[in-house]
Amino acid sequence: MKTRQKIIIGGLGALTPVVINLLVVDVNGVFVNLTLFVFLAYIIRVFILFYLGGLIAFLHKDENSPIKLFELGIAAPALITAFMNASNVEVSKTAHYADKVSAYSFVFNHSAYAQTDKKQDIKTFSLPEETTTQQLWRGLTGSSPKNVWFVIVGSYLKLEDAKKRVQSITQEWKDFKAEVYAPYGENLYYAVVIGANLTREEAQQLRQKALLSGFPEDTYLWTFSK
Repeated sequence: MKTRQKIIIGGLGALTPVVINLLVVDVNGVFVNLTLFVFLAYIIRVFILFYLGGLIAFLHKDENSPIKLFELGIAAPALITAFMNASNVEVSKTAHYADKVSAYSFVFNHSAYAQTDKKQDIKTFSLPEETTTQQLWRGLTGSSPKNVWFVIVGSYLKLEDAKKRVQSITQEWKDFKAEVYAPYGENLYYAVVIGANLTREEAQQLRQKALLSGFPEDTYLWTFSK
C-alpha cells in the first residue's frame, strides 16, 4: 500500500471521533453562538487530528490492512477528544444547589449579548461576550464560558414589584447590587439578580454570603441549559 493511501486511511479514522463529538458534544458547545473565529479554530482542530491519525498510520510501516490502519487512526484523536471533553466538564466542589438550579434553567436558543432592555431599563440574561482569543480557544478545545451563572433573590410577575424589591435591597444591604432582569425563555417572571455572569463557585460563594446577610433561603443559582 502506498504511503499516501495509508495516511488518508489513518486520517479518515481520526475523523470518526470528530464527527461523533460534533453530533453529541460540539453542537451544544462550540456551535452555540458560532463566529468566524470559532469556525476557523474548529477547522484547525479537525486538520490537526486528521494529521495525527495519518501520522500514526504512516509510522506503522509494516501494516497494510486498511481496517487496522483505520482503527490506528481513531485511537489517538479519540483519546485527545475525550480528554478535552473531560477537561471542559464543570465539576462543582459543592453541588448542593444542583436540583434547585436545574429547576430554574431554560434553554439558551439564540445569540444575545445585549445587557439591557432600553425600553424598560432592565437587564436581559445573556452569555458573556467573548474576545477573539476566547473564540479561538473555544473552537480549538470545545471549551465554553464558565462565567454563566446568576444569583437570583426573587421572581415577580409584575415589573413594579421587582423594582420595589431592588429598592428595598439597596436600602437594606449596601454590600449587594440588585438589578431587575427581564423574563427569559418560557419563564414569565422578572428576576431580581444580585450577581451576574459569575463562575459556579463564585455564584455559590455569593449565595452563601447573601444567606448569612439575611437574604431568604430560596435565593438560588441560575444558568443557561445546554
